[in-house]
Amino acid sequence: MMNVTVVQPNYFSGSSPDGPIAEFLLQEMKKVKAGDLIVLPEYSNAGGLSDAEREIAAMSRAGEMLVQAAATAKEKSAYVVINVLEERDGKRRNSTYLFDRNGNTAFVYDKIHLPPSELALDVTRGSGACFCELDGLRFGFMTCYDVYYSEQLEAIAAQKPDIVLIPGYQRGERTDIIRAQAKLAAFRCNAYVARSSYSMNSDERGGCSMIVAPDGQILKDMGKEVGSISAQIDPIWKYMRTAGFGCGMVRNDDFISVGLCPELFR
Repeated sequence: MMNVTVVQPNYFSGSSPDGPIAEFLLQEMKKVKAGDLIVLPEYSNAGGLSDAEREIAAMSRAGEMLVQAAATAKEKSAYVVINVLEERDGKRRNSTYLFDRNGNTAFVYDKIHLPPSELALDVTRGSGACFCELDGLRFGFMTCYDVYYSEQLEAIAAQKPDIVLIPGYQRGERTDIIRAQAKLAAFRCNAYVARSSYSMNSDERGGCSMIVAPDGQILKDMGKEVGSISAQIDPIWKYMRTAGFGCGMVRNDDFISVGLCPELFR
């Protein structure tokens, strides 16, 4: 069994909200008592900002956040997932880091689908690598805007992940859409989904950091609450279903994959 924790800060506007949000995330991460997997939201170092100039200025905080996340991973012998807006290899990137239980960088996912705001920031698109295997566990990665694109979901499903990690922001999206996207990702990939985002103090938009089971059941959902939630999961468990009426049992992802014919729609 594994204890999964997702953290949800409050989104607020002001002269410099990014500092308090970053500090909140670090403190909430350190408070986790039994941390097998801890997931933080998108832009952990630049949350609460909405203009390019201040987002660029907040990039300097990325290094500190990553050091703290790595230290927490080592201290708690946990996997820690954190997303930052940073400069790496001379380019601006939206980066999701997965730290292993020793605090080492196991994988870095660069966001593939970039909204207009990130294109305006001159963020570099990821190469497409959105999967890794670590200690026998298979992780898929999507960041915020990625969840709207079925081609990435299909690419991850083909790798048969155990857990799909989704650091999010989605401040303007309806909560019913957010929940539907997370449930679909879990159902299609036959994997747990751990999604971390920001509370917008409303049941209508944003928030909804959650943990979803492979059968699409939402195990925990923060809604508009602030803090963190945890759930015990068996990351290897898969949803089994009939292969058709009166037929034997198969993995749900295999039932869907056997009928794929993407070449007909190109």
